[in-house]
This record gives sequence, structure tokens and C-alpha cells, in this order.
Amino acid sequence: MDGRSGSFTGVTVVPAPGLDPRPRGSDNGPVPVAALPTGIDICHESFGDPAAPTVLLMHGLGSQLLVWEEGLCRLLADTGLHVVRYDHRDSGLSTIFGADGPPCGKPYDLGDMADDAVGLLDHLGLADAHMVGFSLGGMVAQTVAAEHPDRCRSLISMGSSTGNREFGRPAEATLAAMLVPSPADPAEAIEKQLADRRLWASVWHDDDHARSVFADYQQRSPQPQHAHDRQRGAAMLSGDREPQLAGITVPTRVVHGSADTLIPAAAGKRTAEVIPGAAFVLLEGWGHDMAPGAWPVIVTAIADHCHVVDRT
Repeated sequence: MDGRSGSFTGVTVVPAPGLDPRPRGSDNGPVPVAALPTGIDICHESFGDPAAPTVLLMHGLGSQLLVWEEGLCRLLADTGLHVVRYDHRDSGLSTIFGADGPPCGKPYDLGDMADDAVGLLDHLGLADAHMVGFSLGGMVAQTVAAEHPDRCRSLISMGSSTGNREFGRPAEATLAAMLVPSPADPAEAIEKQLADRRLWASVWHDDDHARSVFADYQQRSPQPQHAHDRQRGAAMLSGDREPQLAGITVPTRVVHGSADTLIPAAAGKRTAEVIPGAAFVLLEGWGHDMAPGAWPVIVTAIADHCHVVDRT
């Protein structure tokens, strides 16, 4: 795989000429917010035909729905899917709790975040969706598949893990960078994010593009450190979930990048081993990011799986 094209299960894909990855707005008008019965507000955007099978895109720790950039969402929608991206609790324009945490006084876990996803489906009037999660979002998607199989049409876990710390430990430099708090100054925060990204980037990484995405994060809704820590805590509180994942029955594809040093590919391989019948796909050159150069292989990995499931 080179820097401009790549192969996936025998299919060669090339980025669309002149593709503009900058946000242009979703297909459901002004950014909507779902007020869930739990008191959590979930910001979401959709693309494509609402009558088509739905893909629910879940982002990772410290990011927001913008990680699934509009250009990527539209490429997915063009394959015949209804694409919904959303902000987790404590991210973006969804509910961000204060420093004291949720009103209930208890820390939340991945099960609570999975309930948010199901609550969003209820709000949208959707019986089910293909759950597609990246990094922390992959853990949430796995939890939906395990706890709400009737709402999960299929599972695609990307750049994620089972919570078993024996598999996929970050490289030492990567781990050290993760433990450094984000600066309060927005410009400095962007530069830290960029420096961190270089440690686990894809071969398609571009500094200017990544910086612009991080600037969009800051302009839209910078994540407070306490919110970031709570999301990380949700994964830690949930711990090793292998016994739970061993009970997943929905069609599953596990996708990982060969260049991922944040959550190395061993974690993805282990995920596929634990989930019955799961297929594992390794994308050469992909790191722990959503660089536009990687969009074609990412779209193919997602869409091919969804369409096979929808035909059965």
C-alpha cells in the first residue's frame, strides 16, 4: 500500500480526485440534539438516505464526531448507507458534565455509553444499526453488540481492544505522551495533539490537515480534562471484557492498522479471536487516525461488511 492508494481483500481503491474533506454540513439541517430520557443530550448528524440501512459511527477518546469527517461520511453514504455520527457524552456538543461528574454521583462505564447509543436509535426511530466504533468507540460498539444484540445489525470494531491489558500495550513513547495533560491554551493544545498524532499516524498523515481538524475541535467544543479523564475511566472501570465479548452473536468484522502504535494490531487480533466468528482485517499503513488518504480502504472495510450482512 502506498501513500495514495491501497488494496483491501483484492479490491483496489483510489481516493476520489479533488475530494474536499472540509465540513459542509449534514443532511439533517441544523445540528440536532437528542434529549434522552436519562437526561443526557446527544448531538448527532446524518448523511444519505434515511431509508437505507443505518451505520452508527462512534469516535474515540479525546475526540468528537468530527473525527468521522464529512468527506468520509459522504463516501460511506454514497455506497448506499444511511450514516449517523454522534458525540459521546462528555464530548463535543453532547452533555459535558462538570468537574464533579454526573448528577447521580457515580462514575459511568462503557455500558452507560452503550445505552446512549441505543437511546439515540430510539430517538431517531431506528430499530437497529450497524455499530461502527473506532478506538474507545470500538469498545462502546462492542458493548452495544453484547448488551443490546437486537439493536445491533452488525459490529465493526476498528483500532480497538477487549480491555485485556496483555494484548496491544502502547509503545513506551506513545504511553508517555498520553499521560501528559493537554495545555489550557488552545494553540498549545493543538500542537500537543499534533505531536501526539505523529507518534501513531498512518502513512497518509498530513500535518496541515491534522492541525485543521484539531483546530475545529477547539473551535467547536474543547474537551475539559476532567471529561477526558472520565471517558478513559469508563474503559478502565469496565476492565477486561473478554467474557462478555465471547457471547457476541452478531456478524463482526475487526479492522486494525499495521502502523497503529497507540493500540497495536495485537489488540485487534485478540478481539477477533474472542468474538465468535469474527473476521480480522489488517490495513497496511493505517495508524490510529482517520487521515483522508486512508478513507477509501476504511470505507471499503465498512461498506463491504455492511452490504454482505444486509443481503443475508
